[in-house]
Amino acid sequence: MTPTDFMLLVGGIILIGFLADELFRRKYIPDSIILILLGMILGHFTGLLPPETFIDFAGFMASIAVAIILYDTGLNLDLVSTLRESGAAFRIATISYFTAAFLITLIAYFFLRWDLISSLVLGAMLGGTSAAVVATIASKLPVSERTKIILNVESTLTNAYALVFVLTLIDFATRGVALDPLQAAHAVVSSLSVSIVIGLIAGILWLKVLSKIYNRPYVQMLTLGVMFLVYALTEYLKGIGAIAAFIFGLVLGNARTVKNMFFLDGDFKVSSIFKQFNDEISFFIRVFFFVFLGVIFVPPEDIGLYLVSILIVVAALLARYVAVYFSKPEDPEIVIVSFPRGLSEAVVASLLISLNFPRAEVYLQLASLVILLTNVATAVLLFYVVRTLYSNKNTSGQK
Repeated sequence: MTPTDFMLLVGGIILIGFLADELFRRKYIPDSIILILLGMILGHFTGLLPPETFIDFAGFMASIAVAIILYDTGLNLDLVSTLRESGAAFRIATISYFTAAFLITLIAYFFLRWDLISSLVLGAMLGGTSAAVVATIASKLPVSERTKIILNVESTLTNAYALVFVLTLIDFATRGVALDPLQAAHAVVSSLSVSIVIGLIAGILWLKVLSKIYNRPYVQMLTLGVMFLVYALTEYLKGIGAIAAFIFGLVLGNARTVKNMFFLDGDFKVSSIFKQFNDEISFFIRVFFFVFLGVIFVPPEDIGLYLVSILIVVAALLARYVAVYFSKPEDPEIVIVSFPRGLSEAVVASLLISLNFPRAEVYLQLASLVILLTNVATAVLLFYVVRTLYSNKNTSGQK
């Protein structure tokens, strides 16, 4: 590929991403599915971007995409509302994730005839929704701010659950010891605690710095660089970098609230230009994130995997219904159908390949299929819910 071809490709992707975003805003057809299909065309169907080449960059792409998207999400959320809705988000996340993980484990155990530990790894890997995808969808839906916050926090928590539990299960499998549920739960709590504390402390310290340099040039880019440092430090300390990035953004986006909560001195403020800059960066990353998902998708040859993937999607949707039934949030229909999987699942599958975990390639194939199917299902169901159920509610309210 020549430099000119590369420029043409990048420019075309950004243009299609912008048009897809406009289509979502006007017709509520999620841009994710359009960009994923574009990636599939560029990858598997034309070979312009060979999937086997790009799968090696899955971990790198995931870290960048998830960090920036969750940082931008936190930057645009109201801290008080987020704290108020965190209980509801935790309930939905916990019920949805563990119900989905349990059902997917049963599917792997009985339909694929896998052993228990391999089945648990698949369930843990595919049990949660994608924070990066949900953040993109939630920001554009005609729902209450409360529902948007719940969806964002809930998906972020399930990503944390998935990552920690899969790594814990892999550790048990490689060491050949019995699974200890208490140890697994302790690993989750420990990782979450480290991530939240680092994100909070880093956010407060950086607010103090911003109070002195916020008029300097390039401060937005400098802050983005600090966020990456926070992400990396959290990962080195066995935390979850994505959670720390989210908390870091949440603190910066609520500077004056944080000042009052912690009795801090100084003029803390984040301008609208600051947030607009990060929105632009987030858009750029999101567009290439979804295209990348499509590029790395390789259809498996085993027909049975397609049937299992459909069962997994049904199980994931059923888990959403169970979570909503017991939690009773606002906009229940939206919460139920917002269940896309994303790049984090593909990254975990790639990790299994790098560790030579049994059936690692099958995990990647199933993850790719479930990512595609859940995004398609979310797109179709959201279109139906928003254009039918919500328009009916609005019509009834006007009579």
